[in-house]
Amino acid sequence: MHRSKKLLLIVGLILLFAAIGAAVTYHVIRRPAKAIYLLPDGNVMAYVNFTPLHFMNLDKSFASDPQYQDFAAQTGFHFEHDLDNVAISGNSTGELNGEGAAIFTGTFDQERLTSYVQKQPGVETESYNGKKIFLMHEGNQNQTVRVCIPDGKTVAVTVGTSPESMHGIIDKSSGSGQAPSLLNDYYGDVPFGSVAWAIVRVPDSSAAAAPGGFNFDFLKNSVTVMSVRYSGSVRARAEFISENQADATHVFQAVNGFVAFTRATQGGSRNADKDVAALIDNIQLQQNGNRVVVNLVVPQEVIQKVSASH
Repeated sequence: MHRSKKLLLIVGLILLFAAIGAAVTYHVIRRPAKAIYLLPDGNVMAYVNFTPLHFMNLDKSFASDPQYQDFAAQTGFHFEHDLDNVAISGNSTGELNGEGAAIFTGTFDQERLTSYVQKQPGVETESYNGKKIFLMHEGNQNQTVRVCIPDGKTVAVTVGTSPESMHGIIDKSSGSGQAPSLLNDYYGDVPFGSVAWAIVRVPDSSAAAAPGGFNFDFLKNSVTVMSVRYSGSVRARAEFISENQADATHVFQAVNGFVAFTRATQGGSRNADKDVAALIDNIQLQQNGNRVVVNLVVPQEVIQKVSASH
């Protein structure tokens, strides 16, 4: 083989392996945290990565809370440097008795935490698939809080009338079961590098009311993907995904009206904070087909000012 052709072949193979390696690396980095896979299905899913807080001095923030200090002394768990992330899912139609689940991952002393939970008033226990589940009944509501500590890295909590959510989490932790449908369908719409995000599917039958007389019926039968990223500035994003362009236009008009109302309210107030007013003025809103995207950037100097005031 001619030397130049051999060189081209070698270079081509190197580029091919580099491309494969880059694709695999991106897939691994892009993959959501394991805790999210454990969640049961629902119409709400959220995730917060707390590991950036490990580099901040938050000890003083909790020093004055006796209840927290007692919890830390008994369990050895300190939120400010032991909690890595929290994944949450819920299945609710707006009523108070909806189903919910949360997965906490971090560094836990399994024995001390188990002992602490066992000592709480009214705690009952049951077993499923070799794991102990603690049950606590909520007041007058027909709801039960279930807690399971499958290992020193994971704590699962569910709220609801049925044990099925907790059983599903335990099954998934052992390698069986399917990922939540919201994760499969919409995680690709979460911006890369988001430290917190939420996916909300609003069913057509859901009531959408909010304090202040605002009506959010325009979000029915749609999916909202919200996220927060940090790159010196805080970048908040909300993407409303409708079934068709006509519904998206309705969403655009409603959100645009809400933003305009907020700007007018801030502009007409003598006591309006200049930084808040500037943030509202810089909100970006656009529609692309059946999607409406809202972007808000909080500059670093505003973050520093708020931190200094506290």
